[in-house]
Parts: sequence; C-alpha cells; structure tokens
Amino acid sequence: MFQPTHLLVSRSRKTPVQLIPGANGLMLLTETEFNAGTEAAFEMRPRLGIFCKGVPLVGYSLQPMPASVPAAPSASAVSPAC
Repeated sequence: MFQPTHLLVSRSRKTPVQLIPGANGLMLLTETEFNAGTEAAFEMRPRLGIFCKGVPLVGYSLQPMPASVPAAPSASAVSPAC
C-alpha cells in the first residue's frame, strides 16, 4: 500500500511521494510508480539536491506531509454568543 510521507513541490504542483533509501541517497517514489512497480524517477542526493533520472532539478523542494487537521465543529454544535 502506498503511504506518502512527503510532498515533492514544484512551482505548479505538489506530488505525494514515499521516501525509500537508495544507493546514492533517497528515492522519491510516486503513487503511479508504486502501482506500476517501476523504479523511482526522482531521487534526493545528500548535499546535491533533487534529481530526475540523473538530471539536477532546479526549483523543486521536499516538504513533510501536512498533519491531519481535526474538523471544525458544525454550526449546530456551537452555542450561540450571549
């Protein structure tokens, strides 16, 4: 089962990824790659940054998945102001 741990962020999109230790750093596995059983195209190398199939990527970053936020109480559950 795919369990994303981080978001791969570019200027226009946020892609959920799962971090997997690799030979040169961390492999960033997307859900599509996980379901297809293919190798990760993205990797993060220590002190070098994020790469896609060996090519350095500029403008990409890795962010932790946001924590789940509890749902706000419904209007009927809130007592009226006095």
